[in-house]
Amino acid sequence: MRPSLGFLLLLSIQPVVVSGFSVSSSSSRSPKKKKISNQSKGAGGFGQKNDSVPTTHTRDGSEPINSLLSFLAKWKSEGLGLSSEAGTEVGCSSLSGRRGMYATKAFKKGDILCKIPSDCALALSDPSQMGDIDQTPAEGGRNFLQWYANNDEAKVSWAPYLKTLPTKDSNFDPTPDFYSDEEIDALEYPLAIRLAAERRMQVAELAEQGGVSKEELQFATWLISSRSFVISISVGGDEGAGGSGAVAANKKAIRVLLPYLDMINHSSDNANSELHLIDPEKDEAWFAIRATRPIKAGKEITISYGTGVESSVELLQNYGFVPDENRIDKMMLKKGGDECLESLEDWDTTLEEDEKALEEGGDALGNMANVLRLRMQLKKSYP
Repeated sequence: MRPSLGFLLLLSIQPVVVSGFSVSSSSSRSPKKKKISNQSKGAGGFGQKNDSVPTTHTRDGSEPINSLLSFLAKWKSEGLGLSSEAGTEVGCSSLSGRRGMYATKAFKKGDILCKIPSDCALALSDPSQMGDIDQTPAEGGRNFLQWYANNDEAKVSWAPYLKTLPTKDSNFDPTPDFYSDEEIDALEYPLAIRLAAERRMQVAELAEQGGVSKEELQFATWLISSRSFVISISVGGDEGAGGSGAVAANKKAIRVLLPYLDMINHSSDNANSELHLIDPEKDEAWFAIRATRPIKAGKEITISYGTGVESSVELLQNYGFVPDENRIDKMMLKKGGDECLESLEDWDTTLEEDEKALEEGGDALGNMANVLRLRMQLKKSYP
């Protein structure tokens, strides 16, 4: 039996943290400040503000997406793409073909774009059964298989969501643990090579304990690594540990899957939204997406994955892609260390050679395309 998300949120006596960074939370009874604007409310006229951008996506009206929307609507979710007035919709980019979430109306900074109740979140951890070490993605993958995908009752209850998840044949961007040994070695960067080896080891050791095949667990691990959100909560504590009446709480990191919200794509440097918790102290808590700056209708909605300060090495390891730009790479290279290549001279190839190989290789490159993209991104980031 999976632990209740409402119960897990009630366990928190410290600020909730998602993916390693503090996420804002609010009460539904918080007073709203009246905003004063000198912009005219009249229609038309010279200097009228444009609240939309040219459409660069096609709405995803597939049966799995429509089924998910109907399922979440029954739980009183808000802002989901059941109509053009909803505020958000799932669509496919006409430029990249990538699926993502788009705004169907304009939002101001601080607006809630969409939200789902905590009862619609799939917990992948049970803090009461966890030790002092945070759960690995492989452990989250095992729980996903046992509690949902391979559970006869749960896979029926959660079918509208489970059918929208990627498969090996659709929307699958392999992480380095799926690469061949030669492709992993070609990454060159010591940190990237170690992380790939660690993920392989975690999957292999857990599969050996029985109950699931290595291949099934590896894909479930990828699924959880790339789709779940990590929430840090404080559980329990010993009264008087920090003085009279004080409570020393143990911090636990739990993983959750958030239907619909997990279709939002990543931006390292230009995210326009964030995950936001409403009434986390109540049974009826909400997971929401909140605008961090104005968003025009037609604009893609993006958040920062992971900790929000992850390097391209870590984004490839956990999500299977290399961003076009990432300011964190410069910080990582500047810091240096044993798992860093200190200068361009430490690489076996030049930036120009990698660019040429990527251009000439095309689709035949397979995983090597992201190997080259990572090498190029890091080489461009040296001071």
